Amino acid sequence: MPESRKKHRSWEFDPTTFQPGRKASFLERTLRPFRSVGKHVLYALALSYPIYLVIIGVVFGGLVFWAAFGGSIALMGVIITKAGYARNFQNWDIGFRKMAALVLAFVATLGFYFGLFFFRIWFVPVFAAILGLGLLLFLRKGKI
Repeated sequence: MPESRKKHRSWEFDPTTFQPGRKASFLERTLRPFRSVGKHVLYALALSYPIYLVIIGVVFGGLVFWAAFGGSIALMGVIITKAGYARNFQNWDIGFRKMAALVLAFVATLGFYFGLFFFRIWFVPVFAAILGLGLLLFLRKGKI
């Protein structure tokens, strides 16, 4: 039986695992600190991205905000595809009901903000009535 196809017991180990690997090259040794700093900078940018996006929208307007947001989504898609991670999302099937719920939630959120800006006087009582009705339906459905 070939050595690679031999069945290994759980108490056996491969001694080559603990042998030292190749020595790092000069370039790898030089870039090691920069990789660590780069990792922390990337984390900081990822955590502050929403704040920067909102600031861009407030300072330069909606057109620049949506262009930056759409460009960042496209950039993420390109990076995921080129890095080879696109197959992880291959069988994600969002059903019709979930997509309809997402569109409805977007419209409700948009209506909420339009209500805040344009219908200030009537908005709070109408919104409280809608929330109360939703709570009533939720509690009623839970008892059935």
